[in-house]
Parts: sequence; structure tokens; C-alpha cells
Amino acid sequence: MDQFEFEKYLDSQPKLSGTEAVGRFVKNAFGMEERVVLPDSYWRYVDWLEGEQNTDVAAYIADCDKERGEATLSENLMHWVYYDMMERKRAYEPLPDWLKFI
Repeated sequence: MDQFEFEKYLDSQPKLSGTEAVGRFVKNAFGMEERVVLPDSYWRYVDWLEGEQNTDVAAYIADCDKERGEATLSENLMHWVYYDMMERKRAYEPLPDWLKFI
């Protein structure tokens, strides 16, 4: 799916707190600014990774971009972030307080 279709998909989802689509400019694998759109709660999680877990988010996003295949960076990053959340839960690793219900 291309970026336009991905954003339409996000807009079609139920409107709950934290699901609002938010765009940010990030550096992709080529060091160029690229607009990435994720649900607000995903960006909150990315901010938590960077602030509380000392994750190098710029490197994380660049790695994600290198392995996105036919997906957009937005779509692939959303999958990576979700996978990270689930792996942390399975391994009993820290999660943000607001996400402990999963």
C-alpha cells in the first residue's frame, strides 16, 4: 500500500483517544527527511523508547527503513513498534505505565 492508502486506512479506524493519525518528519535510511504518519499512541511509545529506554530512535527508524520492502516507512514502522511492544510484554520487559493493559 502506498502512503496515501496507508493514511486513508488510519483515518478509517475507530476514533478513540490515541488513535489520531499524527505525522512527523524523520530521517530515513538515506538521511533524508521523510514524513511518517502513525497513530498518536505509537508516537508516544516511540518517545518513551527514546526517553525512558535510551533507544537510539534515529537508528531504529533507519534500520526499519532499510527493511521495509514494498511497504511505506510509516506502515513498516507501525509494524516494528507493535512488534516491539508485544516482544517486551512476552519477555516481561518494561512498558510505559499507560500501556500496561495489553
